[in-house]
Amino acid sequence: MRHGMRELKTRCGLLAIGVAAVCVLTTAAAQRPAADLIFHNAKVWTVDPARPTAQAVAVSAGRITAVGTSADILALKGPATRVVDVEGRLLLPGFIDAHTHFENACDWVFQVSLFDVNTQEELTRRLREAVARVPKGMWITGGDWGALAAWDRAKKGLPASESFTPSLKDVDAVAPDHPVLLRRHDMAYFANSLALARARFAPTSPDPRGGAMARDPQTGALIGMLFGRAGERLQQLMPPPSLERKVAGGRVALAELNRVGIVGIHDVARVDSISQRTAFHTAVERSASDLEIFLELRRRGQLTARVYPELTLATFRELKNVGITPHSGDDMIRYGALKAFVDGYLMFEPYADNPKYSGIYSFRYIDDQTMERDVIDADRAGFDPMFHVIGDRASNLLLNWFEKAIKTNPPRERRFRVIHGHFMTPADIERTGRLGLIVDVTPYHLIKDLGTIDRSVGPERAKTGHAWRSMMKAGARLNIVSDWPGSYNEMEYKPINPLENIYYAVTRQPLGGRPQGPWHPEECLTVEEAVRAYTINPAWSSYEDNAKGSVTVGKLADLVVLSKDILTVPPASIPTAEVLYTVLGGKVVYEKH
Repeated sequence: MRHGMRELKTRCGLLAIGVAAVCVLTTAAAQRPAADLIFHNAKVWTVDPARPTAQAVAVSAGRITAVGTSADILALKGPATRVVDVEGRLLLPGFIDAHTHFENACDWVFQVSLFDVNTQEELTRRLREAVARVPKGMWITGGDWGALAAWDRAKKGLPASESFTPSLKDVDAVAPDHPVLLRRHDMAYFANSLALARARFAPTSPDPRGGAMARDPQTGALIGMLFGRAGERLQQLMPPPSLERKVAGGRVALAELNRVGIVGIHDVARVDSISQRTAFHTAVERSASDLEIFLELRRRGQLTARVYPELTLATFRELKNVGITPHSGDDMIRYGALKAFVDGYLMFEPYADNPKYSGIYSFRYIDDQTMERDVIDADRAGFDPMFHVIGDRASNLLLNWFEKAIKTNPPRERRFRVIHGHFMTPADIERTGRLGLIVDVTPYHLIKDLGTIDRSVGPERAKTGHAWRSMMKAGARLNIVSDWPGSYNEMEYKPINPLENIYYAVTRQPLGGRPQGPWHPEECLTVEEAVRAYTINPAWSSYEDNAKGSVTVGKLADLVVLSKDILTVPPASIPTAEVLYTVLGGKVVYEKH
């Protein structure tokens, strides 16, 4: 009997403690302000080792205020809270692409890639896509239709064949409100009626010396084709790439970033006021975005991705004059990185099988002494240099500069970066870890080169090509980056979708696989490692891991919800997942309908 009474008292005591605990939790929930946004019934992978998984997330005033069970988080619901049941889908931190060329993407908005186009039907289809994204009244350009067919004939020793002439009627029907100027592979041009009208080209206009305007043989009406100086004259009459045009393209580019779950970019950029006062030896800042694009988008409340500009190393001494110092800025635009280039496949040995691997410096490169001095001086000033580097000899040179800067200058927290780093010697792979470097790896570069790497660099060197896991084991921190939008000549598109690039990093195979399987599978990343390389690692690279990069209470509410659990589905299914929600600072900036 006494034992029974003791047990009853114990149970009552435990019940009282439990009730008290519930009361405390309820009181705490009642005292906490209601959430602005709640995602619940989710699989939350936080990328936070302190709490790796959860079911729900609450957001208030742009920050994550609670992470936990659905029941706990729903207790924070208020009358104005938006509550989203994601039906068991995966919620991750928003993706950060740590290497882009945003202004190039802005330009591409207004352009139509036509290199592989040989029919009116395909030209019309691609032009229709451009019309859908370009604001009415703005110009659309593109080239060079018929190029691949012409190059293929030339390779086979066949005479060139004339490409088709676009139909003015068909192009006008697709683009009645956009002036259109397209270029053929042989540098002839085609203009639609609105473009001809804006240039004041009329049937009665005389042909310019060195050029001709094609006319209908029956009526004398212009049919759109312009040859020689006629095409050049119209091209010269196009409006310059004004800030307004760049901002218009920027809105479209940002929408594409948000659509694939990207909430932040590290972008190769320039300060135009400094550029205008600098005499460069070549086009050092080609493909560097005008910083003013981001500033203007923010002024208009239209900047829907956070930006970490990678400014020009050669001009860093002028940055203080415009108020830019290391780690200055805010949650939307923050500074600290400086970008430069070393090479295009500068190798210790030449490889004649493929001219691409012939071993050359970048045209932006001046000399070893200048680069070494700039790295040391920038590091002393507190900036973090980062270099585009491909070949093993170029990588060795870069690591020498980094090592000398670290030894020469006082100790500090550094975020030195190797961009791409396709080929390194085993010793330099080890050095990336010893020096605490970040490597921005571009999985798509491997995929597009799979057919040439082995024969071009040889089997031994190939073992340490794109050696992602080896670099990580050595202690380097990896970011997965896209290099979006693609090659400067617009012939090659680099995929911006993180899910596609994660697939490449995990499989080292093209979409659909390859008969031989992964290329050097020992270097594959896991999905979890790839997600970190798209979230917390880029945040760490910009000294912002305390503010973003994981689903952690107090951090900025930058989130993405996916249609599939990429952590568990077969790798082949990863690229087929879709982004359902993209959230920036608690605001839904993309929602799939």
